[in-house]
Amino acid sequence: MAFLRNKFTLNKFNSLQIYQFLRFGSFFAISIILAKITYYRYTAGFGTLLISRYELLLLLSASLTFFWVSSITNTLIPFYNASDEDQKKRILFNAFVLLTVLSLLAGGATVIIGYFKYPKHFDLFQMFALVVFLNTPSYMADYILYLKGKYRSLITWGAVTFTAQIVLLCVPIYFNYTLNYAINLWVILSLLKFNYTIILLMKYSTISFHTRLISDFMKKVIPFMFSILLAGSMDYINSYVVEIYYNEVEFAVFRYAAKELPIFLILANSLSNIYSGEIANFNREGNLDEGLARLKASSRKLMRWLFPATIIFIFVSKYFFQLAYNQDLAGGYRIFNIYLLLIISRMVYPQTVIMGLMKNRIFYLVSTNYLIINCILMFWFMDRWGVEGIAYAFVVSYSVEKILLIIYCKMEGIDIRKYTAVGEYLFFSALTIIAYFVSLKFDMPEISGLFQ
Repeated sequence: MAFLRNKFTLNKFNSLQIYQFLRFGSFFAISIILAKITYYRYTAGFGTLLISRYELLLLLSASLTFFWVSSITNTLIPFYNASDEDQKKRILFNAFVLLTVLSLLAGGATVIIGYFKYPKHFDLFQMFALVVFLNTPSYMADYILYLKGKYRSLITWGAVTFTAQIVLLCVPIYFNYTLNYAINLWVILSLLKFNYTIILLMKYSTISFHTRLISDFMKKVIPFMFSILLAGSMDYINSYVVEIYYNEVEFAVFRYAAKELPIFLILANSLSNIYSGEIANFNREGNLDEGLARLKASSRKLMRWLFPATIIFIFVSKYFFQLAYNQDLAGGYRIFNIYLLLIISRMVYPQTVIMGLMKNRIFYLVSTNYLIINCILMFWFMDRWGVEGIAYAFVVSYSVEKILLIIYCKMEGIDIRKYTAVGEYLFFSALTIIAYFVSLKFDMPEISGLFQ
């Protein structure tokens, strides 16, 4: 038992990955459970309509919050690590204030959009606005526990809240209650999370508002915020385009398929978040090369797992969609396979180096190029390949963005070989591309009885 405890000791590297797995895994689990419940317990068409409405709520809330939540929380780690002890306590509370103010604005926007665009479901949007307002600032609880080294508490907190999230949404739907009822239960959970965040702030932060500290923090956040808004918005724009140009069933299929496996995304993003802080620390100590070498070693280990796993999923995703979802959504595996190709861009980390060096202004230019390229390719490819063309455009544009960031790092004197195992990366990337085209040429055979 002592050996097992030593083997699986939580630390700043694996705790954030496990927590992110719990977070994204809960939404992934909800998508699977809702697909099964609505297919077998609701009449044909109505179940898919319920899924479409739920996905619309997630799309709206995410598109209103993703850019500033990601920029504040991702900047918080290197900013916190680069601060003295007194400033560390003050930045926690002031970051929470920023999240709360912006969450209030996002909640208000949710109400307004629901009133004008979806008047038949206005009550649903009103309740979900409360979820947006209360739940979003509670992300600070995650980062307080992480930054204070309370790794076991972080995992327990995630396991409890995300399990509650699954239960409070799916159980009412199973017993044929309305989506409104389930969202009301989410409001209660969000209120509890908000109050727990307040308790953590009272314990670990200095409760005082500092305009100068916020100003210094926002100077680091704003370039990153606009870069995420420009680059990350394409994922949401793609979904809105599908909603406008295609029917509700195709919208539901796209929303279920246009995503990466949570474990892949979590491992890649958490490694980036962790090493942005590590590079900030090493750079402050005048030992940047050591930080880059550690990023290179960790990314090499990760690609040795994720690339082979991606290749396997390219060939078995057809069966995964049939088993996990339902017949209405099963055809989405083709879009899902295209999104799996994002692993090629995910496994190189120039953005982590840039964030660690606090040179975030470059994200403005790069993300603007990414947005323009994606918009052009999206309509061009959509005309040629339909919904799948939107996915192709997203993958190509994201690759161009990473190439531009690699070039910027090179201009700053940091060659890609310092933070990437280039030989292995190119080898695995080539294998993944070959596997994808083979899967297009030779479709996997049907297996009868998967929906029975």
